[in-house]
Amino acid sequence: MMKTALLVIDAQELITNDRLYAFDLFTENVRTLIAEARKNGVEVIYVRHDDGEGKPLSKGNDGFDIYSGFAPESGEHIFDKYVNSPFRDSGLLGYLQKKTVKRLIVTGLQTDYCMDATVKCGFEHGFEMIVPEYCNSTFDNDFMTGAQTYRYYNEFMWKKRYAKCVKMAEALELIHSNNEMPEFSRANENHIRRASEEDASRIAEILVFAKRMKYRSIFNDDAYSFGELQVLPVAKKYIENGFLNNMFLYDDGIIKGLIRIEKEEIIELYVDHFFQGQGVGSELIEYAKENFSVNYLWTIEKNIDAVRFYEAHGFHLTDTRKLEEGTTEYIVMMKR
Repeated sequence: MMKTALLVIDAQELITNDRLYAFDLFTENVRTLIAEARKNGVEVIYVRHDDGEGKPLSKGNDGFDIYSGFAPESGEHIFDKYVNSPFRDSGLLGYLQKKTVKRLIVTGLQTDYCMDATVKCGFEHGFEMIVPEYCNSTFDNDFMTGAQTYRYYNEFMWKKRYAKCVKMAEALELIHSNNEMPEFSRANENHIRRASEEDASRIAEILVFAKRMKYRSIFNDDAYSFGELQVLPVAKKYIENGFLNNMFLYDDGIIKGLIRIEKEEIIELYVDHFFQGQGVGSELIEYAKENFSVNYLWTIEKNIDAVRFYEAHGFHLTDTRKLEEGTTEYIVMMKR
């Protein structure tokens, strides 16, 4: 068995804020990994950066502590560092060696600074480095946006050189198995299949509850949410209108999410509320991008979580917007 630990790098109050690229997705994914690691006996280890006396990010100042959304539990270790690498003069390296840890799942801040140093230096020290998707982030700089920086390191610099850059589902499976690295080269792709009429009731169930959870607070229309929006009528509508012909499902034994595509447009993408944060939506959208010529979609303007999710997958807001039919709310077009 290869002993694994989860590292949370420099996720401190001062710099963990919504100016970070894909902030909501980043925080959701890291929270999920921390929770699953604790459940499955994978040690969670925190690192804080200290810029030194007189600097904003230094011990004793507001903002130095770990971000409240990722707060350590009693007994979890925190190591303080003074340079980019967490392995230098912090005590972390000796601790990991004493605990016989061989694999590190690495999350945190910032992609182009201490995360980069952690990945490369960890590789040099002989650890197997695992970088899950959207579990690191950074700010815009004078040369690249946060999105560009994220893609440069996660999709080019680290990948197949210093680390295994993996999907959330793969990282979670690794934590759950707490064993050897599974082979994922084609596995997740096999979870996605075309929908059939036999799936209609499950599809309708996902659609009904996802729409109630997301849209009720936006549209404030209980007559629709709890009247018109019902499982049986939705299932019938999707069968009769042929919507299932262009729909693909994430099905690993349980149908957890769906995506519907028409020509170059993603018409809808929903994940069951109980399986959100496990990389299902990311798998579906990346599948669509790789296998179809999708280049635009529409989303509710006020659905900020959806906007940020699509931005994280290469779609960008345009100036094109229109009223959602029968409502006073706007939908906006996003394009690749």
